[in-house]
Amino acid sequence: MEQYGLDDLAASGEAVLAGLGPLVAGLAGLAVEACGAVTLDAMEVLVAGRGRELLRGLVQLALDTQAEREVRLPRVTGEDGVERTRAEPGHGRPVVTLLGEVRVRRIGYRSGVRGVLSLFPRDAVLNLPPLGYSWGLQRLAEMYCRSVSYEQGHQFVLAATGVSVGKRQLEQIVVAAAADAERFYRDRDQAAAVPAAGEPGQGPGQGLPPLALSADGKGVAMLPEARRRRTRAPEQRVRTFDKRAGTGEKKGCKRMAETGAVFDVAVPDGPARTPEQVMRPEGGTGGKKPPRAQNRWYACDITAGRDVTIGKVFAEADRRDPGHARTWIALVDGDNYQLGLFQAAAAARGITLAVVIDFIHVLEYLQKAAWCFHAPRDPAMEDWVIAQALDILHGRAADVIARIARLARDHPPKPGGEHAKIIRKTLSYLQNKQAFMDYPRALAEGWPIATGVIEGACRHIPVN
Repeated sequence: MEQYGLDDLAASGEAVLAGLGPLVAGLAGLAVEACGAVTLDAMEVLVAGRGRELLRGLVQLALDTQAEREVRLPRVTGEDGVERTRAEPGHGRPVVTLLGEVRVRRIGYRSGVRGVLSLFPRDAVLNLPPLGYSWGLQRLAEMYCRSVSYEQGHQFVLAATGVSVGKRQLEQIVVAAAADAERFYRDRDQAAAVPAAGEPGQGPGQGLPPLALSADGKGVAMLPEARRRRTRAPEQRVRTFDKRAGTGEKKGCKRMAETGAVFDVAVPDGPARTPEQVMRPEGGTGGKKPPRAQNRWYACDITAGRDVTIGKVFAEADRRDPGHARTWIALVDGDNYQLGLFQAAAAARGITLAVVIDFIHVLEYLQKAAWCFHAPRDPAMEDWVIAQALDILHGRAADVIARIARLARDHPPKPGGEHAKIIRKTLSYLQNKQAFMDYPRALAEGWPIATGVIEGACRHIPVN
């Protein structure tokens, strides 16, 4: 495009709004360059890079235009009750947006009293964020950092916007976004959290839905300065090999992040699920629907002990059911210490707690035991696991224990071998947790029998 054509465009832009001319001419020049690009990739890179700068210029132009039209106020009074009577135009503040950094100019109001901060009313009008990053950029950063590490979040934001946000700043953004989460849960209307009697979602024969409590731990890699005092650093441990870790040896230090959850159980309408429907669910939408978790609440601690997290879980359950009129269910994975914390907290409150062992963990033990009694890749292995699982769901866990013990006697594994260890652990787990495998009652009442809610929460805790 000839220069005189660009000059005409610039003049037309200036006639619409002062300062718009260079942006209009720049957009036209970019269009000409894009038309000269050979490949789509070259066009995309050119327009994304240069176009982002032009759009940033539009935002800056709008801010500058508004700054010139800002009306001076006779006086401004802050929350401290002090009047600011001195107006000083031209105060600037940088803000990083999705398109790059812009500068916001506005009038500042001072009181002339030492120690009293200036006020900028236009900051409230523009809803400027406190961290120096626009709300749109912060939302994008939060979205990435919820799913990945801060390093990956930094890379994603840079690739999506061309804006480089440091890892420390990303952490500040995420912490600020989550600052009101606990208060939000605490201040929620209790009536909204608990369905009224007779409404859909209540347990069969009950006026209120069951209340489920669950907890689990996730190991999180820690920086050297964040280790517990009694923890020995990796370089101070006795190592079997120089180049690789030996059996049971860890390369780093982790601390357990205990996560807890409380939720209302929405029991499906109609007849209860049968063990056969649990093990062989029908495809499509025709199968029996499992119970759903509603009004989920979470807590997570890494610096405090696990008992602190369990205490928070019971405190939230008390908030939802202060009269203890509902059925309280504890969904656990079989950790003895964690199970003891649940039982102790329930006893201290005089609550009859129905403990349900996660059925998925039971299935995992059965699958490992199946490997000990079948040849590798034997199709009969799956049928054997399903048969044992159905017996347990029907309340015949003692028969399964006796059957596995009999198979171990009839086909003894190699002493000290892996199969012997698996069989011993499976029998021990089933025997010790048999009291918490009342799956017939759980299915009849419409309770969940798996810990998917808390497992899903732990999935979002970064491990490195």
